[in-house]
Amino acid sequence: MAAAAAATHFLRVSTRSVRVSTSQGRAAPLLFSTLSSSSPSESSLPSFSAVKSAIESESDPVKIAQIFESSSSFPHFRRHRPLFHYSVRKLARSNRLDLVDQILNKTLQSSPPSQLTSEGFWLRFVMLYSEAGMLDNALQVFDKMSQNNSPLTEKSLCAVLSVYLDNKIYDDKFHQIFASFPQKYGVSPGVKSYNLVLKAFCQAKDVDSARALLDKMENEASVVPDIDSYNILLDAYLGNGNKSGFDGMVKEIVNKGLEPNLTTYNHRILRLCKNKECARAKKLLDEMISKGVEPNSASYNAIIFGFCKVGDLESAKNVLNKMVGDGYASPPSFAYYTLMRHMVEEGEFDAALEMCKEILRRKWIPPFEAMGGLVNGLVKISKAEEAKEVVEVMKKRLRGTAVDSWGKIEATLPL
Repeated sequence: MAAAAAATHFLRVSTRSVRVSTSQGRAAPLLFSTLSSSSPSESSLPSFSAVKSAIESESDPVKIAQIFESSSSFPHFRRHRPLFHYSVRKLARSNRLDLVDQILNKTLQSSPPSQLTSEGFWLRFVMLYSEAGMLDNALQVFDKMSQNNSPLTEKSLCAVLSVYLDNKIYDDKFHQIFASFPQKYGVSPGVKSYNLVLKAFCQAKDVDSARALLDKMENEASVVPDIDSYNILLDAYLGNGNKSGFDGMVKEIVNKGLEPNLTTYNHRILRLCKNKECARAKKLLDEMISKGVEPNSASYNAIIFGFCKVGDLESAKNVLNKMVGDGYASPPSFAYYTLMRHMVEEGEFDAALEMCKEILRRKWIPPFEAMGGLVNGLVKISKAEEAKEVVEVMKKRLRGTAVDSWGKIEATLPL
């Protein structure tokens, strides 16, 4: 069936009645009251980069909306998706959903007719409203698109399902939409939309239904699960501590000849580290690299933390050094903080001091509780001067409330 005006209103949302409330309690303008092409006002800012900087630095939501609206004449601005998302997030965090509606509505109204026949263009706005937590508005945009003779594909089904997932709605309404969409819009679900249903089951803590759906996909729906399908179940089994379910899923991946990706390896590494099998996790890290799967910081962090938890700080440090040497991921502060904390807890104060110096060299602030323990430990081993030295370096980096927070800890230290 063609997805167009013949389709009934999928979401039963009236385009004449949906409003959003402002933080002052006023009703915002009607969404899609018109779709006339109104000329945007010219921006007073000289370039797109100036507009981007102005939005990033501005804290007043009204001014953010004004900058956004007055700058839509820049072609690069309209194509710059990250800035749209950033602007919407800033306004939503300020609880100015009326302004989110205002800027998105005006952008749609001023869009050329050629864009209004693009499925991808409409879905951008669906997801922007969803990101702001404006569920009804997101669905209303989809409803309007379905009446606008825009050809629909599985991307539309995925977008609508994602709106519900983003807003933590995993109930019968979600599953009814998945079941009714093909008949209403002539769009058959593929593996991507099935994977979203798997996520919904898992996020609702109904892993058994997710497992059953995985079997149904191939046996009844003629949709072959991909590695992402299995990763969703691996994540769920990892989260609920079902080791046998997790290990069974890994065997199934191997038996089906699927190529593990970064997510697969990271889940397996975390599973081994949780089971205190850190040496095996390290071997798995080596394996993924040898097979051309580049690790990220999470791959290394899990093993560093795992070795620290079992008291093998030397191996943890070796993995950190490997992360630095491999160059696949920039070592995050988390890895250094983890090692410093555990070195202090294990009484390895000389090693903790070197780690503290490396943290300061990288222009980070050491965790205060570990810093306090380090100072006490250094004083006990007659290294009070070294303790004073790193404390003074750290204090020069502190700003705002951190100064007072550290001052309270420092007052209790034997310096």
